[in-house]
Amino acid sequence: MTATVIDDLPAFVTDDWTYLLMPRSMHALRVPTARRAEAPWRPVLDRHRLLATGRFHQTQPPAWGVSLVVSHLCNMSCVYCFSEVGHSQATLPLQRMLAMVDHALERKPATLNQPFSVNFFGGEPTLNMPEVKAVVEYVKKRCAEEGVSYLLRMVTNGTAPREDMQYVVDNGFQLTVSMDAAPARQQSQRIYGTRHNVSDTIETIRFLAANSAEFRVRSTITGETVEYMDETVRFFADLGVRFLHFEPVGPSGTTTAGRLRRYSSPSPEIYATNLIKAMDAARGTGLAVFGYAFQHLLTDPLSYCGPMNGEGNYFVLNATGDLIMCPELQDPKRNKEYNHNVGKVGNDRKVFVDLKRRSEIGAEAMPLQNVSCQSCYARDICKSGCPSRNIQATGSLTKLDPYSCSIAKVVCADILGRLARATFDGVEASDEAVLRPIVLPSELCSPPFIGAGATVLKKAKLLLALSGEDIDNAVDQQLHRLSTHLVGIPG
Repeated sequence: MTATVIDDLPAFVTDDWTYLLMPRSMHALRVPTARRAEAPWRPVLDRHRLLATGRFHQTQPPAWGVSLVVSHLCNMSCVYCFSEVGHSQATLPLQRMLAMVDHALERKPATLNQPFSVNFFGGEPTLNMPEVKAVVEYVKKRCAEEGVSYLLRMVTNGTAPREDMQYVVDNGFQLTVSMDAAPARQQSQRIYGTRHNVSDTIETIRFLAANSAEFRVRSTITGETVEYMDETVRFFADLGVRFLHFEPVGPSGTTTAGRLRRYSSPSPEIYATNLIKAMDAARGTGLAVFGYAFQHLLTDPLSYCGPMNGEGNYFVLNATGDLIMCPELQDPKRNKEYNHNVGKVGNDRKVFVDLKRRSEIGAEAMPLQNVSCQSCYARDICKSGCPSRNIQATGSLTKLDPYSCSIAKVVCADILGRLARATFDGVEASDEAVLRPIVLPSELCSPPFIGAGATVLKKAKLLLALSGEDIDNAVDQQLHRLSTHLVGIPG
């Protein structure tokens, strides 16, 4: 079994079958490997207009909204913390956050097909719940005035009091809860303060699951926990978690230089192997796995999240009052070094944005510019990796982080095989090229941008309808799954 590129499309080849996969158009095509030299797929793809420019392009709508790094304060002391600001006391005044909301709302995309997004980040944002609640109520009021919908998100460690989590649930937040593993391993690397312990986070997860909240758990993997990823899947599945995001510890943070070896990043080979084992363990549990290596599955690979896409519709406001390019890159010294401070919000509520510098960074970070990506089967899924990780690891937005790239090549090959097997499971053998809507295996998901995946799938369904072809029940089943099972799509 081999992952490769055929006719500018990612492909998965076995002794019997060759599968061409088009993640953006949500289609896959199967031909007998013995007929591969004849390229029998070309007339089929051409008939369905799936080779318009070599690859089928669906454009992801520009991000619209704001990420607010409410504060650098945190009530935990994780041994691998991504933040390089340590226990900085920086906290955003409410008026700066409201000014940023107004500024972002005024920059509504010309083609509006997504809600106004407000993401609360930290530090630990629930340590400033009065300010968070004030922003939420202001967003409700302003969006009603503008006649637009809104989407609220938050990243939290799950230690907030129940009344605060009740507010979050009542207001329909999409949540990311940071918890790495079962209690013993969790407490060895996520150090709780004197007022909290791991049971607080577990009870929050149970509460969210019981209230059908939209949430996922984020598990950061170190050398200490990498061998237990499949165990971690079973632990969270038993808690009622439906979406689990695995991520290896990042290349930066307050403890980078002094990390104990076991809390550093595991080798890419060991991490990839155990992520694949975790996906296998998730099958049939009701939990779906998401990972950095395939976070762009089913989405447009020609744009990044937030300001990194170069658009002027999304903003990240640091706790210092500076506008930055990524909420995970908060250190003022590092942003100055990269020249990634792109504006400022003052206490007088005046907002300055350096649109020229934002556009320059977006153009430099454009996906798939790296020559080595052009012939890689993983490119439509990993899309040259995360630019923030690239620059932290290599000093360049476009020079690939070799660690992440090594993981992506192993994991994306496995993902292509999973998509091929799920899509053609039960499909009768044929000497002809067979085109099918991609079936997403139950153990996989891509929650951050799953709305784009559903949009692409609907367009793919329309494409088949216009061609006069019969639409398989799998399309409707897949649309239903995307609309009711995955995070971010209203039922």
